Amino acid sequence: MDKTVYPFQGITPISILKDMSKVGSRQMDCRRSHGFIIKLHGCTEYCSGNETWLLSAGQVLYVSQGASYFIREVEPGYSYVVNFSCTEHPQTPIEKLHFPQGFDITPIAEKIVSSWQKRDGAYSALSSLYALLAKTVFTEESYVSTREKRLLTPVLEYLQAHISDPELPIGQLSELAGVSDVYLRRLFKKQFDASPATYVIRERMHLAKSLLENEGFSVAQIALQVGYRDPLYFSRLFKKQTGLSPSEYRKQHMDALF
Repeated sequence: MDKTVYPFQGITPISILKDMSKVGSRQMDCRRSHGFIIKLHGCTEYCSGNETWLLSAGQVLYVSQGASYFIREVEPGYSYVVNFSCTEHPQTPIEKLHFPQGFDITPIAEKIVSSWQKRDGAYSALSSLYALLAKTVFTEESYVSTREKRLLTPVLEYLQAHISDPELPIGQLSELAGVSDVYLRRLFKKQFDASPATYVIRERMHLAKSLLENEGFSVAQIALQVGYRDPLYFSRLFKKQTGLSPSEYRKQHMDALF
């Protein structure tokens, strides 16, 4: 299988920061520099246009200078963000970097940060960063082609329009793409690192979080709006996904505002 190292050349680090997950969502408009988001704990979703990238612990996301995207926290945690300039970079504004199966990015990531924090440690930090990038590869299993994205488009549009439907027919989504159930699950795994059913739950929980941040809705009302007739089942599922009950999440959000 062919492997291609990502085309990053002439990198000059500008800053290296620790980004702690925050309650709720946030928007990044017209990024001022290129960046690597190195996720070490938790899980964060990045959205731009119709595309979504789920960044879990042990993964790295490249975001280009000038990129705008929406950030939604899935699980609390933290990332290291390397802001940099460079002479060569991918043409895509946002790209998830892929590593060999079983490769642990943590030791190199920690070395990048510790080197940067030392006096005259910029060269060592850059050397460690290139060592990390040298491990990145394109593979047939991880690359989502333009054709595959087109196949997913009608499915994602349907889910967006019917995410609140308790009778959402997960088993029939493959018909919208004109592919088999097995192939659709493979596409979702590649694009979102989740099955269609898990993706639906994740989107419903995102919607629920947004509604919980508005005190005008009760938990029972929110359960219905995100596709669950049974508020107790919704509450159990919400806590399983977020670690907080709906009421606890609402209180945490309100406390964070004041």
